Amino acid sequence: MKRLPFAAAILTSCAVTAMAQAPSNVPEQKCEPKPVYPGMKHFKSDVEVKAFEGQIKSYKECIMGYISERKNAARAHEQAANSAADEHNKVMEKIRTDQEAQRAELEKARASEKKDNVSTPGVKPKTY
Repeated sequence: MKRLPFAAAILTSCAVTAMAQAPSNVPEQKCEPKPVYPGMKHFKSDVEVKAFEGQIKSYKECIMGYISERKNAARAHEQAANSAADEHNKVMEKIRTDQEAQRAELEKARASEKKDNVSTPGVKPKTY
């Protein structure tokens, strides 16, 4: 009996570990080149400042696009999970109603059987 809690603990830790791992199929962002601040001494003209600002803008647009894609993917995954949960709930509800209908049918059959097998008190039923 001591093995059961131990096995349950191992299974639980494996499940928690599996859920905590990052999904391997999520693409990493590939926004290149990443701007690097060269320092004030390297900006000798407005052209160099504008070029650096352009790099920052391009990088920001790329990152924002990546973030938007990841948020859309997360929404799609959430909708799929909710859909699966709804389907599960419908299946379980159908099973429950089927069980209740069968239970009611059995109770009705038993009541009908008892009604048909009414015996007179003090009289032994005949055995053949």
